[in-house]
Amino acid sequence: MGGKIVDFHGWELPVQFTTITQEHTAVREKAGLFDISHMGQVFVWGPEAESFLQHLVTNDVRRAALGKGVYAHLLNEKGGVIDDIFIYHVEEQKYLLIVNASRRTEDVAWIQKHAEGKNVAVVEATVGAAIALQGPEAIAIAARVCPSIADLPRFGIAEFSVGETKTLVARTGYTGEDGVEFFAPAPHLAVVFDALVAAGTSRGLSPAGLGARDTLRTEVAYPLYGHELDEDHTPLEAGLAWVVRFDKGDFIGRAALEKQKNAGLQRKLVGFRVEAGGIARHGATVVIDGKDVGTVTSGTYAPSLSAAIGLAYVPIAFASVGQKFQIRQGTREMSAVAVKLPFYAKPVPVKA
Repeated sequence: MGGKIVDFHGWELPVQFTTITQEHTAVREKAGLFDISHMGQVFVWGPEAESFLQHLVTNDVRRAALGKGVYAHLLNEKGGVIDDIFIYHVEEQKYLLIVNASRRTEDVAWIQKHAEGKNVAVVEATVGAAIALQGPEAIAIAARVCPSIADLPRFGIAEFSVGETKTLVARTGYTGEDGVEFFAPAPHLAVVFDALVAAGTSRGLSPAGLGARDTLRTEVAYPLYGHELDEDHTPLEAGLAWVVRFDKGDFIGRAALEKQKNAGLQRKLVGFRVEAGGIARHGATVVIDGKDVGTVTSGTYAPSLSAAIGLAYVPIAFASVGQKFQIRQGTREMSAVAVKLPFYAKPVPVKA
């Protein structure tokens, strides 16, 4: 389809097909179709699967009733994030975990280590693939290949048939738009991909690559592992306290998070808009009053806002909306201001 292929953590994936801005706009206004097969798939099942996952992650796995999913973090004992994952309850006593490409090896080893002695099985789906259909037209397009997909609730997951091909479908995504993600062995999803393209072309569907995926997720301030999240930062510092359920019982990293919460945060992730100087990128330095105080985690041009935006960790004293600061990227200097997150939210339709 003319995609520009790049290496992404050992996977050959398209960074773009046309331009990042065109693909980004297609997802915001119509629909985009992404190959997300780099995301790891790990099945956990058995009589102790729920209790095992409850202790392993931050969120309350009981919220993932049968046929539903929940977003959660794997933490180390210091409260740092090993990975951010999605947990789907696909069958009785069986869960599907979606993990990041860059953390597949570490995640599987961590999960298997803690599963020792438990009545659970942990198996990575090494031939698993995934595609994501996102945008305001996404559900209508999906319904063309399987009408019952339209009835799937937000965060719901179920098995559907596209023609004679079976696939798991989840009402989730990483763009800030409505949509669905498909999980199945790669040969199955090749059939589904072609069916979606055929069904969606007349409704404005565009193939989309990693470039648009990044600008879309940054506009809605969704974190990316290795940028906003890593083992040296906690969910609380990342502004993701809602992912941590202290009321559910003990879990790995809980004590460290409680200690940090009680002592008060020393740093925090903030969103900023560049006022002059260009586009800030990952690793740039935040400067206030001539002192290096923080680091940019993500930065990009936001097509929906016609502005340069980014995320950065700064001391809590400088984390208020309206805070002005400089950003140094090599020899370039930029001026920026902290803004409210998310940067972009879907406009509310005006009633006649």
